[in-house]
Amino acid sequence: MNGSTAKTPRVRAMMGKLVIAMTLAGVIGGVAVPARADDDWRRRERIEREHERQREWREHHRHPVYVAPPPAYVYAPPPVVYAPPPPPSGINLIFPLNIR
Repeated sequence: MNGSTAKTPRVRAMMGKLVIAMTLAGVIGGVAVPARADDDWRRRERIEREHERQREWREHHRHPVYVAPPPAYVYAPPPVVYAPPPPPSGINLIFPLNIR
């Protein structure tokens, strides 16, 4: 009986330390999440500025493009006509041979 009662305070102490460690981890994690969200906002803002710079550069360095006028007349291809198959000629004889 003494052996089982002696282990109980150690288990309680270990559980108490575990609860404190989990609480501390939750607090640290809760503080770190808003800081990461702030970085994400700055990153998106930086990407948007870079896209805007690229758009302005493209508009400034745009080259004229020649587009040919459409042709006046377009002819359709001729219809496809297949020749009829040749008529069967001669006599075909079939001799089934079952040799065992």
